[in-house]
Amino acid sequence: MDMKLGQRAKITDLVPNGQRFTLGVTIEAPGMVIDFACFGLDAAGKLADERYMVFFNQPSSPCGGVALDATGAQANAPGTGNNASFAIALDRLPASIERLTLTAALDGAGSMSGIGHGHVRFMDEARDVARFAFSGSDFAAERALMLLELYRKNGIWRAGALGQGFNGGLAALVEHFGGSVAADAPSPQTPPPPPPPSTPPANPAVNLSKITLEKSGSTVSLEKQDSAAFGEMLINLNWRPVAAGTKKGFFGNLMGGGKTDLDVGCLFELNDGMKGAVQALGNTLGNYQQPPYIKLDADDRTGTSSEGENLRVNGQHWDRIRRVLIYAFIYEGAPNWAEADAVIRLKTPNQPEIEVRLDSHRNDRPMCAIALLENQSGAVKITKLVEYYRGHLDMDQAHHWGLDWVRGSKN
Repeated sequence: MDMKLGQRAKITDLVPNGQRFTLGVTIEAPGMVIDFACFGLDAAGKLADERYMVFFNQPSSPCGGVALDATGAQANAPGTGNNASFAIALDRLPASIERLTLTAALDGAGSMSGIGHGHVRFMDEARDVARFAFSGSDFAAERALMLLELYRKNGIWRAGALGQGFNGGLAALVEHFGGSVAADAPSPQTPPPPPPPSTPPANPAVNLSKITLEKSGSTVSLEKQDSAAFGEMLINLNWRPVAAGTKKGFFGNLMGGGKTDLDVGCLFELNDGMKGAVQALGNTLGNYQQPPYIKLDADDRTGTSSEGENLRVNGQHWDRIRRVLIYAFIYEGAPNWAEADAVIRLKTPNQPEIEVRLDSHRNDRPMCAIALLENQSGAVKITKLVEYYRGHLDMDQAHHWGLDWVRGSKN
């Protein structure tokens, strides 16, 4: 079936099963770089959750309803065109996602009038079942396109061929859909002032330079820029707070108090053989200027702090550090990681933000080894773990740290 500009149709008229299919997009644009994205929007057409912007640095929605083939997200070699494919599973999307909008944006000089032919294909088991075609003659000086949308109407998923030009680039698309683009991390010397308590929640911020480690074992390396030191490495833990009166699942205290305390900490090993832990438990908060060059700066006992909990690694002394194991543990409360929705973010000046979500849930173990940072010839190699243990000793033994552990308290 060939869809025309502005045409709308039920998904079941395009794809036999009506739930799971692939959207393939190709744009002939020699010498141009095009970024593709799929925005998951709410009933108002807004990006209520930044995790539902699926693009080259965030290749999957948390529910798995939209997944980008990252190898085809930016086929940038001149003369080869630009290609991407999005695996769609409508039955996995939460009820809050009412619309998916497929977009393309130029990265660099040019305008969409300079592209050749392009098309979006509906594919069912690698077979083309429908197609919407367009060309550069359909546009003028626009630098982005809203190509296609999938939307619910009266409980039925439908498709619409948009082919609509957009003057801004990818960042402007984010803002158009109600999000905001996260600014680069400030330098340690000029931290931003904390927002006042009355400040309303901001629009979801999308960091276009963010890298999300999706699968256990996936890695990324940060290289020094111009032989300079890394600067401060900020490791931030954020988790979902509990509404007053909630006493079930993760937020139901084992003693009935309705309180949960989730902590971030790390095991460290220096090149001189020094080993230890930095955590609130036992008041071993570390030291930023002296060994181990790692400092815990806060203990958020409720999850309500907008800044979460932070470990700070002194990148000026990264050459003295061999490895760091980042973990989170439930100091108080029943272990239900799914409801905590915890996320670790590593922010380093002049480097992309690295994000690791605790998305592999095991509800009966209170300790989670999240990520391993290793010094590899001066670079920072980051590996996603998300492995669950009964406690510090089990985690220590699994990663061969060899520390002696005793029961501790934060009181």
